[in-house]
Amino acid sequence: MSRTCVLSVIGMDHGDEDLLAATKMTSDSGGDLRVVLVSSIPYPLMGGPGYGGDSPFALVWEEHRRLEKQANDLTSILSASGFRGAVKPLFCSSGEIPGRIADHANSADITVIGGAMANDLQLVRRVVDGVLFRSSCPLMLLPKRRIATLRPKRIVVGWNGQREAWIAVRASMNLLQNATGVHILGVGMDQGASGDGNGADLADFLSRHGVEVVIDHLEDGEDPAIVLQRHAEGIGAELIVMGAYGHSRLGERILGGTTETMLRHPVIPVLMAR
Repeated sequence: MSRTCVLSVIGMDHGDEDLLAATKMTSDSGGDLRVVLVSSIPYPLMGGPGYGGDSPFALVWEEHRRLEKQANDLTSILSASGFRGAVKPLFCSSGEIPGRIADHANSADITVIGGAMANDLQLVRRVVDGVLFRSSCPLMLLPKRRIATLRPKRIVVGWNGQREAWIAVRASMNLLQNATGVHILGVGMDQGASGDGNGADLADFLSRHGVEVVIDHLEDGEDPAIVLQRHAEGIGAELIVMGAYGHSRLGERILGGTTETMLRHPVIPVLMAR
């Protein structure tokens, strides 16, 4: 029987909470866990007060030393949770983070970001870019103080009929097939439309894979991410599945966007793919 390989990406100073969330989620499902601890090289690299005095690289060295110590401490937590292997420290420039994370994500079944790291928007966006734009791995966001599972019984699929949404469904097919309740939620979609316009094509596709679904429609009028999360909570869902960044990353960040709202305010676990 295959085991799900989970990659947990955590940042400095908020690793304990995110690591414990990842270990519980993975151990409950009998999966394998790999952990990468990320820190970016501090800038500016110059001497002077606050930057290492006479040595232009003192701050870099200190951050690297702190990263290594944190990785060792988290490795002890990982071992105590029953997992083999060490937490891998990743120390590079901010611009290198997406590519380096993608290298790790490509050999995992799912990449997980915890709620504590999500507060560091600059770092989390670099990690998200690496997973969603440079790897073939789906991404799961874990809210703070919320138990996540790789065996959700009830799932909400946020649906708009776009390419990214189809990819997210295929990436989560194993989860959908093992759930007892799957709801397709189209926010502000025309209930009288056909095919992708109302989720019927997706329902037919999933039924051919043994997944029985309920199609829900809610009126549009506010951020779809808020509508999705509110509906998911209302029916007791343990996971939201959705496509990510249907528009450009720049456009989403300027205009808002469902993906950005989910990154900033996850309420229940969210699986994203594109």
